[in-house]
Amino acid sequence: MLSITRRATLSAFALLALAACGNANGDAGSAGGVRNAETGLPDIVMGDPDAPVTLVEYASVTCPACLGFHETVMPTIKEDYVETGKVKFIFREFPTPPQNVAIAGFALARCAGEDQYYDVLDDLFDSQPGILAAARQGAVIPALKAVAERHGISGDAAFDDCINNSQIRQDIADVILSGDEYQIMSTPTLILQGHKLDNSMQSRTPDGLSALIDLELAALGIETGDTEAESPEPAVEEAETPAEGDSDTTAEE
Repeated sequence: MLSITRRATLSAFALLALAACGNANGDAGSAGGVRNAETGLPDIVMGDPDAPVTLVEYASVTCPACLGFHETVMPTIKEDYVETGKVKFIFREFPTPPQNVAIAGFALARCAGEDQYYDVLDDLFDSQPGILAAARQGAVIPALKAVAERHGISGDAAFDDCINNSQIRQDIADVILSGDEYQIMSTPTLILQGHKLDNSMQSRTPDGLSALIDLELAALGIETGDTEAESPEPAVEEAETPAEGDSDTTAEE
């Protein structure tokens, strides 16, 4: 009963949020994502696609807790694990209020192309305070257009075609609905090797998340460079509501 309620909530949320982006008749041709043969989702991978460990993050560019994660944790994970070929990282769009702003930002990232996708996400996170302030003042479009211009989406027509692109909107909707498998109800939520991590500090700090990744690497017989360090047990969440203020909830059970 709970999963049905959650799926219905996510379905309604996805449709309403995407409708808020604009008209559904926009089409930018090949801007939609290529489907991952394993997941069926339009995943865009950071790092080596054949890396032994997979880290997935469900997050939003309008989520302050997600901004904190990308500022404090991701630089270490990227340097120590992604760039060394040990981890492939996948960001999955899970919009939080204001959802129309988040989805417009996600659309811009996808329109920029796979080679610039994560650069645009970084720009959106770096610009988050200004974008949210502009949204509160009813002036968010110029703020988003400035991001678009920095990544080659120039002019009003290109911007409008991007955020109204029907294929991109469908890709994002599919990613949102995929959160039902892991009961994603807050952001950021991390999936490590198919297991949902809890929202404890263990997975929200560079050292804590590194230790969890090292456990997975060790299980595969891959040395991490810190074999003598004692690693904590994996923090797998089964059904836990995050503490107030720890993350941005996107739906209520």
